[in-house]
Amino acid sequence: MTRRGAPALYELMRRPGTPVDAAPRAAPRPVPSPAVGAARTGRAPGLPDSFTISLGRAAAIAAGVVVLVAIAYGIGVQRGRATASRGVSESATIEPAAPAPARSGAAGAAGGSASRQSTTPVRPAATDNKGDPRIKGERYFVLAHPSSDRASEMVEFCRANGLDAYLVPDDNALLRKVIVLPGYKDASQKSSPEIKALEAKIRSVGEKWKKLARGNKDFGDAYPELFR
Repeated sequence: MTRRGAPALYELMRRPGTPVDAAPRAAPRPVPSPAVGAARTGRAPGLPDSFTISLGRAAAIAAGVVVLVAIAYGIGVQRGRATASRGVSESATIEPAAPAPARSGAAGAAGGSASRQSTTPVRPAATDNKGDPRIKGERYFVLAHPSSDRASEMVEFCRANGLDAYLVPDDNALLRKVIVLPGYKDASQKSSPEIKALEAKIRSVGEKWKKLARGNKDFGDAYPELFR
């Protein structure tokens, strides 16, 4: 407040000789920037400069992480066991069957004899008329004209005793006769050593056949016959 007629206070504070315009002025107040003012005067809460976590909360978070890791580990172990069990079952299903154990004793002997018999050439059946071994123009010894129920038995008996016997058609399609090999082409060959030995063999087997059962004959009436 200035008095009338008295100088103002700032004039008294001015140094002597200093012009009035050079008197010191108060520094202007800084004007806050609009951004700062808006940040401080806005309604939204500002972000804190730092976060503070209590010891209890940190322990709870760590325990939760441990539980999640344990659960994941347990799931992985169960899947691994399931995969391993499936692999074992699949390998068991495709496992080849074990070879059958070798037979011993009588069974082995029977198997060996069966294998040897399979390699032996099989002769034509005694009643197989299509397997007639005769050649036209040659002579063959006829042993008998047996009945149909004794024909196969006679042929098998002759073969078992060394005669190469066959059951062949007779003069008609209904009758059969038993002949033996070998044959010979010329009548003069009947006196050859080979044919003489065949005749002796026929007599020997005939005697055995006669002794085998009542009613059997001794092939004494065997004769050579030309096959046409």
